[in-house]
Amino acid sequence: MAFDYNRTAATSLRLLQQFGTTATIKRETVGAYDPDLGTAPVTEELLPTTACVFAYEQKYIDGTLILQGDQLAYCAPTEEPKQGDKLTWLSKDYEIVSVKPISPAGIPVLYEAQIRA
Repeated sequence: MAFDYNRTAATSLRLLQQFGTTATIKRETVGAYDPDLGTAPVTEELLPTTACVFAYEQKYIDGTLILQGDQLAYCAPTEEPKQGDKLTWLSKDYEIVSVKPISPAGIPVLYEAQIRA
């Protein structure tokens, strides 16, 4: 009998909604270059999510990969954040530096994101 990771994902989402807060992933997409405008149009997509944000423990801050002030965000499995996106949490924008999906058996249960103000 296989383990039901969909139930684990639902539990993860329920706990994030109970103990986290609403957040928004902002994703910018650059379109094709328009010679008449001299630029490429940029569209911004807003993806609602739920997140909990925590400070990194001092022992993990190495000054290279993780900088002082970086934070760890646990994001709901409903939308996948990507490196380069922005996470708006408590009315403040953070750059998503890296993302690690927690996805046993290929089913996303949670996204762990390193964010930077």
